[in-house]
Amino acid sequence: MKTKNDLTEPSKPISYARLVFQAIPELFSYQSLSSILLGAATWGLYKLINLVAESGGAALTTANLTDLLLSWRGLAILLLGVLLVAVFAAFEIFGSIYLFDDILNGRTVRIFAEIAQGFRSLRRFLCPGGFLVLLYIFIAVPLCGIGFSISLTEKFYIPNFIMEVVRATPLYNALYWIVMTALLAVGLGGVFTLHGVLLDGMKPKEAFRASFRLWKKNWKNFVPAMALTLVVLLVILIAAGFLLSLPMSDLEAEAAELPQNYRVDSEALLSGNYTDTDLEVIIYRALCALVVLDGGFVLYVLGLVASSCFMLRFTRCYLEYTRSLAVKWPSRARRRGYGRYVLLTILILVLLVLFAALIGLGFDDLMYREEPVRIVAHRTGGVMAPENSLEGLELAIGHNCFAAETDTQRTKDGYYIINHDDDYKRLTGVAKKPGDLTLEETMALTITDPATGATAPVPTLDEMLDLVKGRITLFLELKGVSADRQMVDDVVKLIREKDCVENVTLISLKYDIIDYAETQYPEFETGVLMFGGLGDVARINCDLLILEEEMSTESRIDSIHASGKEVYVWTINTEEGMNKFLDSQCDGIITDQVEMAERVQAALDGRSDLQLLRDRLADLWE
Repeated sequence: MKTKNDLTEPSKPISYARLVFQAIPELFSYQSLSSILLGAATWGLYKLINLVAESGGAALTTANLTDLLLSWRGLAILLLGVLLVAVFAAFEIFGSIYLFDDILNGRTVRIFAEIAQGFRSLRRFLCPGGFLVLLYIFIAVPLCGIGFSISLTEKFYIPNFIMEVVRATPLYNALYWIVMTALLAVGLGGVFTLHGVLLDGMKPKEAFRASFRLWKKNWKNFVPAMALTLVVLLVILIAAGFLLSLPMSDLEAEAAELPQNYRVDSEALLSGNYTDTDLEVIIYRALCALVVLDGGFVLYVLGLVASSCFMLRFTRCYLEYTRSLAVKWPSRARRRGYGRYVLLTILILVLLVLFAALIGLGFDDLMYREEPVRIVAHRTGGVMAPENSLEGLELAIGHNCFAAETDTQRTKDGYYIINHDDDYKRLTGVAKKPGDLTLEETMALTITDPATGATAPVPTLDEMLDLVKGRITLFLELKGVSADRQMVDDVVKLIREKDCVENVTLISLKYDIIDYAETQYPEFETGVLMFGGLGDVARINCDLLILEEEMSTESRIDSIHASGKEVYVWTINTEEGMNKFLDSQCDGIITDQVEMAERVQAALDGRSDLQLLRDRLADLWE
């Protein structure tokens, strides 16, 4: 380990603010180089994980989870996953902490040496305590928001379909907040754990205890110091964002002079037979793209530097609390070679100009969909009516939804009714399962909407099919313990009798029965629901895939489309999610909030060219 006296040359003390200014090139250099190396390492590990996942002939997903648990692939993927987390931790956290320590102590920064030291430090976590620390970084930090995180899991969250159950159940909700509070307390008290392990050679358990003592002793100084640093950095970022938005205001004003929703004839453009209006619109769109791209790049660079400055301040606090350091800090030695970063920046800006020009020329093909994203009403009509009711289905039809989703289960005497839960307690107050009651007993139940108090009978599958024929598509989920091959056979027979084959898509969380349905009854559309998957999920034997939000990435959607399958995303109930996926390449969304989806779609359709570009290019630099 480097010592505090490992200085390459004498340095005079300076103020901390000046130290940060001097260190910015080194901070940016580390962030840039480590991001490139991490990207290459991540690509290789993902390829290896996918190769293992597909070695059994198909991708591993939550729909065929037993294949993962009962095979060697499960252990191999687990080990590769741990390695992936370790690689991210070494690059983004451990190496960075060594970098900050060297800067604060006046040592020469050698980026490859910092990264190598980050990897060597991984052995310090090869113990139960170290594993818990990595597990906290991987899962707990994204959930509670306290502690060091890695970009691999920074957007990790509990799926919405699980949180809906948690919020609706008082006991689960209370337990959730107890767990979140505990994680928050652990995160605050253990906030200096990594510094203790990396900079002072403590064992993870020892460093965790020492961190709690440091927190208790210094929190009155630490909290204001970090809060002030955060405010200063936010002010800088907000000011930069404001300045970068000024050209956008001028472009929005200029848009009033151009025709709205104008489409350029690409064939006429290529043949040279274009109008002055075509040329004006193309130039305008190219300028909009350039402003958006340049602004995004500048904010991305500032964001990288700001996050490093925040963590540099954090490390300074640790050194102050554990060492006798002066208020002044050693100045940074002047380094040569930063001119290449200036040249690289100029090159990037030139490439952005060319990219913007291409966007202007191909705007219509790049930005507009041939048809809007389809809306599927969850549990027949979502919140517009009691769930899984005939009334909800009628409302979905009235709102011109592409489809309505519902759930079927088998009764004790072999009939098929509509119900989502394992039992009827939540909606009817009767703690009986569908398989415990006959059809006659089921028909005596009354659904009560928990939100509005509205009531409705429990529908049968026959009634649902009578309503959908020729009017709307029904996404029929084969649900519960009775979801087996017999259900597939029975439901297919009933749908054929009702002459509704063209109106029904069979879906399920259970891959086995969908694979059976797709193989035995190829005339039916089939789909698999999943909220996690590894490998090429497009290889799954079905016609469409219904993905949970977190796994619905652009690359995955494109890959599935390339295989000829459709992609639906579930369950999208927030404006943020709708703005994202109604403006994506997915084929449809499943939602409880049909009317909200209609409002969001209308707002998306009314965007200007500049607003459309801002939305589509918002994640380019992530």
